[in-house]
Amino acid sequence: MAYWYVPKGLSVSAESILPRLKILKEFEHNGTWRDCQSGYIERLNAEGVSHAESDWPEGGAPLARMLKQVLTLLGLVWVDESESIDFTPAGNSLLDAGDHDAALAKQVLRYQIWNPTIRARHHQAIRLHPVPFLIRLLQSLGTSISPMEYRLFVARAKRIEDIDAVADLIEEFRGIDEAEQRLLADRCDAYMLGGERRSSIYNTIKLNQSYAVAMWRLSNIIGVDDDHSIHLVAGALRGENRRFIEQYAGQGEYIAFANKKEFVAWMGDPDALPLRETALDLYRSRGDLEAATAVQKKMGLKGKALNEFRRVMASEKRLEDDLEANFEIIGKQLGVKVEFVGRQYETTVGPIDILLKEVGGTYIVVELKKGRSADKVFGQLSRYMGWVKRNLADNKPVRGVVVAAEIDDKLVHARDAHDTDVSLIEYRAGMTLKTI
Repeated sequence: MAYWYVPKGLSVSAESILPRLKILKEFEHNGTWRDCQSGYIERLNAEGVSHAESDWPEGGAPLARMLKQVLTLLGLVWVDESESIDFTPAGNSLLDAGDHDAALAKQVLRYQIWNPTIRARHHQAIRLHPVPFLIRLLQSLGTSISPMEYRLFVARAKRIEDIDAVADLIEEFRGIDEAEQRLLADRCDAYMLGGERRSSIYNTIKLNQSYAVAMWRLSNIIGVDDDHSIHLVAGALRGENRRFIEQYAGQGEYIAFANKKEFVAWMGDPDALPLRETALDLYRSRGDLEAATAVQKKMGLKGKALNEFRRVMASEKRLEDDLEANFEIIGKQLGVKVEFVGRQYETTVGPIDILLKEVGGTYIVVELKKGRSADKVFGQLSRYMGWVKRNLADNKPVRGVVVAAEIDDKLVHARDAHDTDVSLIEYRAGMTLKTI
């Protein structure tokens, strides 16, 4: 049942997305999505972008729900029934971009299956990035891929490592005559799933194929011939695209996102690449020891060094546990009384380690250094503080705290280089803290 699924709906292109995205921007932070749907469709209709019904007897607006799915899977906007609309950096960048096609292509190039925006769980068996897979497969074959070959072999691939096996199957398939190829496809099409009332997997892929191929085509690297075969666009693998594919070939990594918001936060960062280092940062941030260890092994860490990494990560988790249980100690260091808001608090720019709030006052974003460089931890902290300011603090000032085992000069210089209210707290065993 698993295949390269793309949700059906709007034919995705910069031309189709931009007018809808611009109007949606009017509704950002202006009530929950549930309350905004009808007004949004009314605005689309008023601007001549659509002619859809703004209300539906069952509740909500069908067009709004479809647009929500498309914009979410591309990481442009966070949309949830009970939350306000929140544009990601990628969504804002697309609106501001001089080259909208290039900005959208960057999103598609990074897109992965499976991800939490796809509801059907059987698709979880697919764990790859389709466009890099297709690029490397087309390079291996040296020719285009026919629609039949896509349905029979390509869309069923589950891992990037399947490229050689898929290429071998396609070449073997091409070695038989056209009548035998058609017979094989017909037999696959005749194999019904779950009884006679269910479509075959071959036909299921065929029905979804136009949506999927349109998505891959947005990369500006995958092209489509008149007979619907897939090919590499001449001259597309140059500059930034070529560097990415070469980097992906050695360091590419499928990322197991914990939930939909974590995926949107990653897709919503145009600079986040599907690489091992990125996956490691994400797993380490959320304290997923086993996933982080698996990536470290792929990166060549072993023996004592790997054991030390696991020890440090376990220590980081214990610290985060202690800070959650004893959050008042942060307030004492800052000279204020605080209340606990959340741990690994989900946002559209990533999860906040610990979020506190002064009683009746200012939000406090607490980040553990977790082995990251000073610039990286402060960059992340700044994004979190900006998000909290916009989404929770009604644009009032927000405080930041970096907790580290050792506050070195790099952290101090990074703190002093930022025009934000950030405190540095050094911790010792037994929860002895010192503010720098």
